[in-house]
This record gives sequence, C-alpha cells and structure tokens, in this order.
Amino acid sequence: MQSANTQVGLVLVGGGAKGAYQAGALKYLAEETAIEPQIIAGTSIGALNGAVLAAHPPFEQGVRRLNELWERLGYEQILRPNTGTVLRTLSYAAQTLVPTFQKWSLDLLMQLQLLPDSTAIFDPEPIERLLREAVDLADLRQGVELWVTVFPALKIPGINYDLLMNLVDLIRARTGTKAQWLCAQNFQDDETLYNVLLASAAIPLAFPQREINGQFYVDGALGDNIPLGALAARGCTQAIVIHLGNGETWNRHDFAQQTLIEIRPEQPINTFDTPILGSVSSLLDFSAERITELKKRGYEDARRCLEPIIATFRSVQAQRQSHNSLMSSTQQLLNDSPLS
Repeated sequence: MQSANTQVGLVLVGGGAKGAYQAGALKYLAEETAIEPQIIAGTSIGALNGAVLAAHPPFEQGVRRLNELWERLGYEQILRPNTGTVLRTLSYAAQTLVPTFQKWSLDLLMQLQLLPDSTAIFDPEPIERLLREAVDLADLRQGVELWVTVFPALKIPGINYDLLMNLVDLIRARTGTKAQWLCAQNFQDDETLYNVLLASAAIPLAFPQREINGQFYVDGALGDNIPLGALAARGCTQAIVIHLGNGETWNRHDFAQQTLIEIRPEQPINTFDTPILGSVSSLLDFSAERITELKKRGYEDARRCLEPIIATFRSVQAQRQSHNSLMSSTQQLLNDSPLS
C-alpha cells in the first residue's frame, strides 16, 4: 500500500445500535463538505459502518448506501435471541436445585440438536446475512483503505466463552492487553475477511467469538474504541472522529501530530439515564423510531460542530480568491501599454 501521508482519515467508534448516529453525521459531511476520506478506522459498529463506506466509493455514494442500510435495519429482526443459550441459562439456574436432572437434560437436548453448542445470547445469522448483502468483498478490497479494531480473546480448550471468560477478557483489557488493528485489504480469503469484520462487533456474550488464522477475537471496543492509532501508524495527520458518547476521551498527547475534528453528541444518546441499563439498552435498540432519532441527531450535531469550520474555510477561500483577482488585475495594468 502507498503511504497515507497527507490523507484525510475517518474514525468511527463503537456503540452498537447507536451507530445510526454516525450515518446521520456522515450524511451532513457528504452533503455540505468536499471531504473524501482516503483511509477509515472503525471499532465494532464503527467497523461495520466503515466497511459499507469503504466498499462503495466515492464517499457520497457510500454514505447513501449506509443510510439506506440503517433504514432497513429498523425493520429487520437484527437481534434474534439464541434459543439454545436461553435454555442453557435456565438450566444453569436449576443446577443448584437438581444437578442430576440438569446434566441429563443438557445431554439429551444436545443429542437431539435442540440446544446448540453456543454461549452467545443472540443468533449471529441475521447480522452475518446483512453484512454479506451490504458489503461485496471484491469491492471492499478495491475500495477505501479500512482498518478494523479487534480484541484477542483468551481461549482455553474445553471451556466455552461464558461469563467467566468474558470477565477474564475484561480484566485483561484493563491490565494492558492491547487491541489489534487489522487492515481489511490484507485478507484475500472471503470467510476470513467476513470474520474480521464480525469479530470487531462481537460484543462479548451477545455474539460469538470469531476465529482468524487460529486466534479468537471479540469486540475491539474492549481495548480501543477510538482507533486513532491505526491512522497515526499509517502517517495520516488529518482526521474526523465521530463519537457515540459525549464522555468519550482520548489522550491528545498521543496524537500530537494529528489535526482532528471531533463530532460528538451534544446531549447523551443512551436510551435511559441509568448507567448500566441505559448503556446496554442503547447498544441493542435497533427500532425504526430509535434509528430515525439517532440519524437526525447525528446530522444536527455534525452541522453544529462543522458549520463554524466550514464558514471559516469559505471566508479564507473568498479572501484568497479576492487577493488572486486583485493580483491578476494589477498585473494586467502593469502589462498594459502606456496611453499615447
């Protein structure tokens, strides 16, 4: 790949269903600016949004396709409970009361294939299907450079990725285990590339881990929800970051060479104010009404953040044009022949 020096980058953070906000913000960018990102970095839903953009250049077309997809998501059953996992959870709850029956019932259900060997709360089939329909991998490989954030999960043979392992990964993330940035264009095998995209959005317990070249990965937000580092590593010095929370922070000293524009919600966009319930509910609310609301707020916040910058840029541009026009007129006068 060519160096990303002087390129304009786009960073899309994670946040589940709140990703509809990014679709609205991007719509404003496409309509009101001449920005054409040459490199994109995304985490979780930001990675999936980024994949749609990257596979459908130019930017205006990608934004249109992304907004169409989010409109569709409002009427699709994107979150379908995994019946097997629900039954397993109920069975675990009964274990302390009737352990012998619990083991017998689990074995029977597994033998009859009524209880899938899965610990993911949601069936991954709907999101897999939508991703395959929305992102053609041949177009993605020829499209905008895309970096996807994933977190390496600890996989112990014989132990499913249950609540305990989820807590272990959370501790690992808090104690220094780093997320990884994977370039989509570096993967030539279709199934591997789809797994790269799905891994970034594999919220622990909600969706299954994804295996990529022998390593298991989950949601990149565990280790890096604002993947500015992926752009910095490519030499990109100008970027737009679209947040999905007003309280998200990053260390400015880590990106001293970057010129950044941040778009973030003016008001909190969680469904409820309750810290845990509000956050979880917001991650999973793909209702049509909620998506419409978030897209509108994303558009309005992008306008609030960017209008002053656009106005300044246009003023400077007008001044330069006036200066160039004055210089041209002065030169013509100097070149004119003296009047006789």
